[in-house]
Amino acid sequence: MPLSAKVRIELFIPDLPDPVYARILEEFGDELSYAFGGCTITASSGKYRSAAGRILPDRINILFSDTPFDWEQDRELIGRYTAELQDVIQRTLAGEEAILITLHPVYHVE
Repeated sequence: MPLSAKVRIELFIPDLPDPVYARILEEFGDELSYAFGGCTITASSGKYRSAAGRILPDRINILFSDTPFDWEQDRELIGRYTAELQDVIQRTLAGEEAILITLHPVYHVE
């Protein structure tokens, strides 16, 4: 079976009642779809430790998209793109302690 290498971008956006979270989820869903042909949004839940040290429940939405980038060759381009995403998220959700963006190689079966 031939494999096709990709780089997956994942954005972890809190699922909170403030409308700004729904808007940023929609905007980034559109961005990833426009840039890479589509994305998946998955609702999930977990826990996190706050800056004050408390363990709190955490409802999140995970947006992800597989890009045509090569993990080794396109690392600088991937870094710039995700830095831009992070900048927009931080400006839009200024009160958030942390927004996670992950990158990792994936392989599609052709």
